[in-house]
Amino acid sequence: MATLSPPEQAALAPYLERVTLASGQVIVQPGKALQHVYFPINCSLTWVSHTAEGESAELALVGRDGLIGVPLVLGAMTMQHTVQVQCGGQALRIGADDFLRQLRTQGRLHQMALLYVQRQMAQMAQSIVCSRHHAVSERLGHWLLNNAQGANTRELRVTHETISHMLGVRRESVTQAAGRFQAAGWIDNHRGRITLKDTVGLSTMACECHARSQLESQRYLQQLAHLGRQNDGHVPAVASRESVDTGVVFTPYGMPSEDDDSAASDLQKYVDAYDFAPVGFVTLDAQGRVLQTNLAGAILLDIQRSQCQNHLFSDFLEVSSQASFAQFHQEVLKGQCRRYCLVELTATAHRRAMCVRIDATADEWGVENRMVLIDVSDQVPLHEVVLTPWAYRSTPSVVTPLGYRS
Repeated sequence: MATLSPPEQAALAPYLERVTLASGQVIVQPGKALQHVYFPINCSLTWVSHTAEGESAELALVGRDGLIGVPLVLGAMTMQHTVQVQCGGQALRIGADDFLRQLRTQGRLHQMALLYVQRQMAQMAQSIVCSRHHAVSERLGHWLLNNAQGANTRELRVTHETISHMLGVRRESVTQAAGRFQAAGWIDNHRGRITLKDTVGLSTMACECHARSQLESQRYLQQLAHLGRQNDGHVPAVASRESVDTGVVFTPYGMPSEDDDSAASDLQKYVDAYDFAPVGFVTLDAQGRVLQTNLAGAILLDIQRSQCQNHLFSDFLEVSSQASFAQFHQEVLKGQCRRYCLVELTATAHRRAMCVRIDATADEWGVENRMVLIDVSDQVPLHEVVLTPWAYRSTPSVVTPLGYRS
């Protein structure tokens, strides 16, 4: 709405009404004619598909940057899926007939609606890949972050039972994953309510679909902003208009400025640099469990990235390196200076034992150990790993090719 020009907003506002939606409320039944189109303000709505046996799964999430009424945009009058309220809140509602008339008379509104259709198709396609290839804990992290962003809140009033239906998994699996998230300090989990305490930490557990979703969302908003700047020079990033008739406030939702047009491509460059870097990146939690790794890190550890979470990093080390690494790990989390150590990775079915140098630093909260792993087997004999297990530097120093301070 904020992307429309003031005259376009004024033409639309008399047909809009503000409604309050409750969590779990069904607003669209499959096979029935659409009566209204909804624009969420601070709530999230979900498309749900049901099987004949009563099983269900979420197809797409609609937040405050979208709408419920895609079939009308494409020329149909009914939906084949249930739409229910995921997180309660307020939304704008317009009658289906009024919406269709506005689409016919407002070309820019029609173009924006089609942009959203494209975005939702991409979201549904990604959800298919996610459900087939990612673990429950990864999917739960992605689901919680998406819902919080869509409803513009950190508190989600939702049960584990509901989440299990949305993800199409057992409730016990959701409970176990949520318990690990709470133990890590990322969420506060109470009956019927989940509060996101550390979205940055939670994003390290979310599957790759979350990063893709963020990029797609940013691209969509940039397209809306570009469309809003056409013809009349209207700048949606600063638009804010209140309708006297309806009390509706049109405010921008994360609209990027003209200087931010390359943000999505820049972010993708960082993602690619992380994924395909020639050195291993591995992040551990305070207990020494693997949270995230890039491709090179997964190869060094000889594990699949999608299955790396919750492995103790010490399990990949020779017994002779485990005690010194445990000390090193605690020192990293306690200090703000950069540290490095030498460890020996155990041999696997696909590679020999390796001497690895680890450069590490803690995150700003001291709860994550972010490590760079470099294979130095050709430079450091394995017996020296035990003799010189670890060292640190709190000021810049000259590092020799072997990794020792000069």
